[in-house]
Amino acid sequence: MKSKQIGKDRAGDNEFSRMLEENLESLQNLEPGTPVSLSVTNNRDKNYVFVKSEYGPGVIDRAELVDADDNVEVTQGERLTAFYRETVNGEIVFTTVPSGQHRQAIVQSALQGRIPIRGRIARKIKGGFEIQMGDVTAFCPQSQMDDPELRGAQLYLITEAEGKRVIASRRAYRDWLREIQKERYRETLHEGDVVTGQIVSLQDFGAFLDLGGLECLIPISELAYNRIRHPSEVVRQGETVRARVLSIDWKEDRITLSRRALLDNPWQGALPFSEGDIVEGRVESLKPFGLFVRITDNFTGLVPISETDVPRGGRLEDHYQRGKRIRVMIQNIERGRQRIRLSIRQVVDADTRKEYESYMSTQEKPAEEISSFGKQLLASLNKPSN
Repeated sequence: MKSKQIGKDRAGDNEFSRMLEENLESLQNLEPGTPVSLSVTNNRDKNYVFVKSEYGPGVIDRAELVDADDNVEVTQGERLTAFYRETVNGEIVFTTVPSGQHRQAIVQSALQGRIPIRGRIARKIKGGFEIQMGDVTAFCPQSQMDDPELRGAQLYLITEAEGKRVIASRRAYRDWLREIQKERYRETLHEGDVVTGQIVSLQDFGAFLDLGGLECLIPISELAYNRIRHPSEVVRQGETVRARVLSIDWKEDRITLSRRALLDNPWQGALPFSEGDIVEGRVESLKPFGLFVRITDNFTGLVPISETDVPRGGRLEDHYQRGKRIRVMIQNIERGRQRIRLSIRQVVDADTRKEYESYMSTQEKPAEEISSFGKQLLASLNKPSN
């Protein structure tokens, strides 16, 4: 039994020795500047970030991976691509920037492999910016810098490299990231999924949500249940928003989302009004066919032009302005189509009838002896609609 255990130990030692020899042999064939996929194993050391690779464990200088506040930007278990630099006393040293005597080899590897390089804006110069990438100073044209106020290290793609002349692009990196994200989402994103992203742009027709390099559109009609004139009424740039995927068209690079789908539907359950109610609202917009009036925070209804008090042939603009507060009657509610039909004319009729009934309640004379004022009120009630 004992000999068998010893045999196992020796077999294990032999296997370890074989793997070590294979790693050493592969390291001998590894050229400086070769890109290598790594996984972070420890980011808490004050001098180095420890990583592992197919060639064995190694280190990266901590200063290469910190932000403007000296915080390490990579987490344990995170994967990243770096470049083999050298082996010192059996320890593999990797780098994420062009540095040392192998900086030109690293630049060429980054250019040919489209590998992002970390760099910091050193200064603004004519036509663009000087970007410090380790021991290399690159030039980023103004048109290729998406944000000139960037602090700390950011990722760039090298687009040209000839001798000491190195051209970097932040915009090219963003495009590259978008393509990478698109390929990932092709496999994982489906209609009906719920996603979280940041609002990066507000347009009249909707808001663009960034899913980490992949921009999607939330149409203005899908931002809220109530009618809004501009996305800024419900979201702001930089805000984190959850939304549901409505449709995906990879051929046209078009993904449509809905924020509204994750909100409570005000049309479900009891409504705060009924048909026949007279409520106060605010004119939201004027259209050739009528007025849109917001009657609560979540509900907007239409007053057809025939239900306004505008004379036939008259112009709505001459009688109403956006923001004006008016009284309207709830004429019809269509829950299925989520539509409300309103009327101004019927409010006028109701007010006239109320006034007539109030007047008549004070009179003791028979109907045939009604005063001229009472007859005018009665006539207005019986007046045909426009």
